[in-house]
Amino acid sequence: MSQLSQSIVDFIAGLQPLYTCQHADGRECALSLLDGSLILPVDETHSAEPEGWVAVYWQGDSRRHSEVPGTQLASVAVWRHVELHGAGRDADERLALREQLAQRFERETGLSLQHAAVALPA
Repeated sequence: MSQLSQSIVDFIAGLQPLYTCQHADGRECALSLLDGSLILPVDETHSAEPEGWVAVYWQGDSRRHSEVPGTQLASVAVWRHVELHGAGRDADERLALREQLAQRFERETGLSLQHAAVALPA
């Protein structure tokens, strides 16, 4: 199993209350509490260099799944997290929360969020 992919999934699972940790197929996954989608780490051991892909089982259905770059999914998850927790806060507070999460993501994965995906409304 790719440690990078697992680190991305663990980060997303920590964005509560939108996501939570779930065990599936003997792995720790992230479960969306909004739509039931299950996010699993992807085995990238055969890749020359892991890129951090994750598998998304839409509404938890293993027949309907996609593999996506983990940075993309994490960026959208952070945007939603900031949107939820930033309600009633000013733009500077929302920006500070986004930056804290972006720094945490980089510390935990070595990758950067896609800032265009987590742009804050004025």
